[in-house]
Amino acid sequence: MQLVLWRKQKLSSIFIVCVVLVVVFVCLRLSYWQIQRAEAKALQLAHIESVQDQGVMQWSQVQALPVTWDKTGIKVTFRGQVEGQYYWLLDNQIYQGQVGYDVLTLFTPTGSKIPIVANLGWVKAPLTRQQLPTINLPKQPIEMTVQLKQGQLSGFTLENSDTAQSDGWPKRIQNIDLEAFSKQTGTLMADYIGYRQGAGDDLGIPHYQAVVMSPQKHYGYAVQWLLIGLACIGVAVFASKKKDLK
Repeated sequence: MQLVLWRKQKLSSIFIVCVVLVVVFVCLRLSYWQIQRAEAKALQLAHIESVQDQGVMQWSQVQALPVTWDKTGIKVTFRGQVEGQYYWLLDNQIYQGQVGYDVLTLFTPTGSKIPIVANLGWVKAPLTRQQLPTINLPKQPIEMTVQLKQGQLSGFTLENSDTAQSDGWPKRIQNIDLEAFSKQTGTLMADYIGYRQGAGDDLGIPHYQAVVMSPQKHYGYAVQWLLIGLACIGVAVFASKKKDLK
């Protein structure tokens, strides 16, 4: 009988040790991941700061940049034509606690044959999902300042980003996918997007932030996960000593 109890206690102890090791490993892995995220954000901020030190560029200056140069963070002012027949509504965008859409459209700068996708800003969602907001895009040329973003444009989504969520135009989308946009419009477009800057108007309310979470917050989360792992070890050690005293 005592042998059976001893074996059960032994198996229980081994199980607890395994659980503690798994939890500690996960916490350490998450802490390391947050450190990596912090370092990546710091590099991103440094790059954006370096390009913005050059001030607001003109479109001709952007076109003169090397193709391989990362254009993320560049602010450019240009004049051009909005392609009114095409626009996308990026779903599940929150602005000041309200749910809405970001309005994305093709914008062809004057003197360029290749349009870029421009995010005009946020608009409030109608009361029902069956209804989409109506956007009156300008038919005449307009001037605007945008901040460019290149590289990873799509964020986290539970939906399949390969297809738009509506037929015809406008299209409700869950992710920014320039390749899909090009196929839908039959148009070759630049491999970056421009987020409109400035005050809001009938086209939308610009609200783009290049970096939402600062490196300091990521470091804070890294410390938090590390402390959780250490606390788990402390609790396990305390519980085992208490059990031995009994």
